[in-house]
Amino acid sequence: MPVLTIHRDGQTETVAFEGTPTVREVLAAGGVPFEHPCGGRGTCGQCGIAITGRLSDMTPREKEAGQRLSCLTRLNGDAELKLESKPDIIILKDRTASSHPLTSPADVFAAADLGTTTIVLSLYRGNDPLPFFSAGAENPQRSVADDVLGRISYALEHGGERLQRDAQDTLAKLARSSGEAERITQWAITGNTTMLYLLTGRNPEAMGKAPFEPDHRFDETIPFLGRAAYLPPCIHGFIGADLACAVLASGMCDRAETALLCDLGTNGELALWKNGVLYATSVAMGPALEGVGIRNGCGARPGAIDRVSAGGNGITVRTIGGEKATGLCGSGVIDAVACGLGLKLIGTDGRMEEPMSLAEGVRLYQEDVQSVLLAKAALNAGMEMLMNASGTAWKEIRKAYLCGGFGSRMNLVNAAGIGLIPAAFPAIAEEIGNAAIRGAAMLRDENSKKRIREIASRAKPVLLGGDPAFNRLFTEHLHF
Repeated sequence: MPVLTIHRDGQTETVAFEGTPTVREVLAAGGVPFEHPCGGRGTCGQCGIAITGRLSDMTPREKEAGQRLSCLTRLNGDAELKLESKPDIIILKDRTASSHPLTSPADVFAAADLGTTTIVLSLYRGNDPLPFFSAGAENPQRSVADDVLGRISYALEHGGERLQRDAQDTLAKLARSSGEAERITQWAITGNTTMLYLLTGRNPEAMGKAPFEPDHRFDETIPFLGRAAYLPPCIHGFIGADLACAVLASGMCDRAETALLCDLGTNGELALWKNGVLYATSVAMGPALEGVGIRNGCGARPGAIDRVSAGGNGITVRTIGGEKATGLCGSGVIDAVACGLGLKLIGTDGRMEEPMSLAEGVRLYQEDVQSVLLAKAALNAGMEMLMNASGTAWKEIRKAYLCGGFGSRMNLVNAAGIGLIPAAFPAIAEEIGNAAIRGAAMLRDENSKKRIREIASRAKPVLLGGDPAFNRLFTEHLHF
């Protein structure tokens, strides 16, 4: 039987196979994590591999991409594959001293945000509202598909055990990286509705077909890693517990002013508070604004370009930690597009004549700009649909809350300059970081659990799927 030999992290493993499967299929069968942003459809060109052996001829798409692609290359016999590993875990915060009195130093509360692209964990002692430790890791479910629909399809076809294991193992690994895993007494785990389905091993069939109405909305406590884990309530199929937690953390529903909250990630989740009513919706933005699916993209880790500016000396960049540039994270992508527009290297239709060089080995490419443009159009169309549903004019918005890992780093002026957010937002915006995990951390308190139930039950979903008005607005916003 032929085998695929995989070299990774100085180690070698082999996976046997039959027939002529794609490399992607063999990696999936062997449980080897590898990203396929488009779900293996051969459209994104992001699963480039270094492979030798008995292979199929290059497809037209591979010739266009200039490399072999995991989802299109078929194995006709023995082959060898070299994979580059990325850091599993990024430590975001390691604080040994707490700034607030501890009710019980030995007790640790774990709050986790199970994101489509990134999984983040924060640990808290006692009643301290600030975490003493935070860490994040890329969601390994991305090896199946970047989007939730692709993962739903996989679970329905192959069962959800692998996706459940991926989520649980990553949360356990993040907990162990803190050195405090044994002291965790309780968890709160938030995420969008599909991610919570996959975490708990529920059949996601209801989430994969219209009207995408979930048959379960959580608001329950489950056993997890030998402890109790509270899963907050979801608002709707594509409006999850993560948005409910973000709204709770913002406190927007406790104020009279009309306010808009934007949780920016692979899914753009939006909430508008007006006259005692919370309107909520969600749009698919893709992972480009998190540095994923970008040819030289990466997460917000040391060496990632997070600031780009243009001046008399040309284009200059700043990297996280001041280290040598290794890639481009979400905030850097926005800055790069803004600079390209300012220098007329990118047209308002998103076209560019050649890649834009940012640093040695790091460029912005045509397909990257198009991904940003699609995300921008989706977000703008979603915001307008929310405004229309609530009968709100832009001038009525008194506060704009921007959250999510990407939303806490972006240059608001540049984001407004490319039209990602309205021009008035920089003056009224408050960046509140990962509000989903902050809201989850509040769920140590029973009053906060009662409050989040009220938020979820009273929210008015604005559903966009198949709405011709959304499609029209999306098309209208396909320009910078």
